Amino acid sequence: MIIAAAKVTDEYQITIPEEVRQRLGVRAGDVVYLSLEGNQVVLSVTPGSWTDATRGLGAEMWRAEGGAVAIERERDSWD
Repeated sequence: MIIAAAKVTDEYQITIPEEVRQRLGVRAGDVVYLSLEGNQVVLSVTPGSWTDATRGLGAEMWRAEGGAVAIERERDSWD
């Protein structure tokens, strides 16, 4: 379903149309992700900063590898 259209500028930028911003709740400073699904681009929104959006990412892996102990083990192996 096409909601709106946007024109690409000479710098290859687009403005997200107001109706799309409202429906997705996009605000200044939000991080948006563009992904390809076949021949279509999908825009996803993550409110807040990049830091806020990625906080905790990989925490399970970090704990599974031993956290700070794993770093100490690695540092010890350098000697």
